[in-house]
Amino acid sequence: MMQRPISCFLSKKRECYHGAGLFRTVCGVAMAGLLLTAAPAAMSQEDWPYSAWEEPAKPKKTKPPQQVWTQPLRPMNEAPRFGSPPRNANPNAWPGFVAPGTDSSKPSFATPPSVDRTDLSPLEPVGERDGSFGSTGNPPQFGVPGREFGSTAAPAARFADSRMDPELAVRLLDGLAAPKSHTLRRLLSKALMSVDTTESAVAASQLGALYRLGFLREAADFRIPSSYNKNSADWARLALISSRAQIALADTKQACGSARDIIAQANALKAEDKHAAILMSGYCAAVSGNEAAVSLAADVAREQQGFDPAGLAALEAASLGSRPRISSATKLSPLSYRLLQKAGADPRQLISATANTPLLAAMAQDSELPSAARIEATEKAVSEAIVPVESLATAYRGATGGSDIEQMRSGREANTGSPSGRRANMYLAAVRQRTPLRKVRLIRAFLDANRDTTRYQTALKLMAGPVESLRPVPEIGWFAETAIEVLLISGRHQQARDWLRLAQQSDPRGPNALAHWAALIDIADGDRRSKSGNSLRHLERMALRGDFPPAELHRLATVLDALDYHVPIPLWEAASRTPQPATGHLPATGVLSDLQKATKARDTARANLIILHAIGKDGPSGAHMIALGDSIRALKRLGMEKEARLLGLEALFPQWPRARRG
Repeated sequence: MMQRPISCFLSKKRECYHGAGLFRTVCGVAMAGLLLTAAPAAMSQEDWPYSAWEEPAKPKKTKPPQQVWTQPLRPMNEAPRFGSPPRNANPNAWPGFVAPGTDSSKPSFATPPSVDRTDLSPLEPVGERDGSFGSTGNPPQFGVPGREFGSTAAPAARFADSRMDPELAVRLLDGLAAPKSHTLRRLLSKALMSVDTTESAVAASQLGALYRLGFLREAADFRIPSSYNKNSADWARLALISSRAQIALADTKQACGSARDIIAQANALKAEDKHAAILMSGYCAAVSGNEAAVSLAADVAREQQGFDPAGLAALEAASLGSRPRISSATKLSPLSYRLLQKAGADPRQLISATANTPLLAAMAQDSELPSAARIEATEKAVSEAIVPVESLATAYRGATGGSDIEQMRSGREANTGSPSGRRANMYLAAVRQRTPLRKVRLIRAFLDANRDTTRYQTALKLMAGPVESLRPVPEIGWFAETAIEVLLISGRHQQARDWLRLAQQSDPRGPNALAHWAALIDIADGDRRSKSGNSLRHLERMALRGDFPPAELHRLATVLDALDYHVPIPLWEAASRTPQPATGHLPATGVLSDLQKATKARDTARANLIILHAIGKDGPSGAHMIALGDSIRALKRLGMEKEARLLGLEALFPQWPRARRG
């Protein structure tokens, strides 16, 4: 008899309200369960605002008009740059576009002048260690909002509270996507916490961005401005976001303490938030052992149109006491994940399901997960740049290694029941092994196991410690290119040069086999201002020989130009033989002009938020050439040389030519 009044109530039919003594009694009991309290039936009727169902829908805010296309960020001297559209160009035309009435016979990137293919001078041997350029020390550390990051951290003054226009701040924050770049992640965390939240709308957007982008601790500790009335829907919306972050971090007591006040405003929330409130009430009821409230939450959720399928399955499983089954196609949120976990779902099924960004951040630090499942979840989170690489090292160290792990001579002996467990054992073997000849083989085995995946750069960073403990000696000279990759991507630039010097002296393929890595080391090393182009000589020969695909040659020229290198003319001309690629993330109209304004105003937080929009979620290697170049220039002008160089490194590293394949 209870099911019919609830459906009638949720259908908003006025006839359900007349002469319904029995209806009012049943609804009172139902809402008392939702409020997770033992309040009398009369109070439960008052706690649920019936009138909210009859409120007219609020009109949607209209989007602000798009700004007209303007010239992207230019150098201070207004000199034309590589990859930049010509002045007064059509914004929808790529390089090679010829405006009506112009002379198409003049040379351009689409019709480059002929180039003499002459042999160029080989790269000069790498010099001895210069005492004035030491190691960069520890690699850049992944930070969290409000904290320093180590060697790449900007002074606090750079990230003073940004007094940007509230409407612009809301637009920037609401449109952010989690970037697949640890460099951009560090910039994002600083920028998010530097936004001025005096305006309530900006505070709401900041909290939403923190949760959506996986900064769970910051979202859980967010203080709702005192200007919000605790009995308002606006307060309930912010409290709900913060409570969801707390539940993601398994802080059940604090989250469920706010559940009653949030549920009291549930009818005034938009549908998505209302569904989350119902799901949270069911979770809190399951934690407290209130089976009747869990069952009622499931009944209410079943009546809601468009309710999260995983959340509904979790509520039904918890109310019936059955073990839910999860497919890999199921989309999970932190709320549905925690409730499914409470209902006894198989951890392997939970890990294999499709997780959003906040859930990946939560699973990577979930102590309730078995070791193997936590390793797999952390691998996903690190490859998406949601959590720091150190989190995966911690997860690997929590794995149980074989009894003979220190005696392993290669990775073949690291056989376990799962690929992630095998990688964990291989990592432990490489770290613990002390014999250099065995150690380098274990390192190579671990890297080869990750080579053709998105985890490769993560694997390189994990091997920084083991490689740094090795001396570059001829007996392991075959390992030089692998060592250079590891040390370069980990920020150990001087040690990378030491291995390059070894290759120059003892590589059987010749002194120039790995010489092109010197240029990439110089690009990444902000402490060594080498702009004379000496390290680029070998790149000229490679470019003319066709060792760089056209798209990567354009990307190389774009990065070098943005970093103010003296790019050799043959390299320019080799790039100009093909049109600039039109692929990659190109930001919306007006984004690059906004970036120019923020840079000129020295508003670092605003500029970094705009850079995230300009680069896109795929990171520097997936950005359009124009957006990449302008973003690097903006960082340089803001005094963030190291961050600019790290963006350049991330853009070039994945497709950089390797002498060794497989």
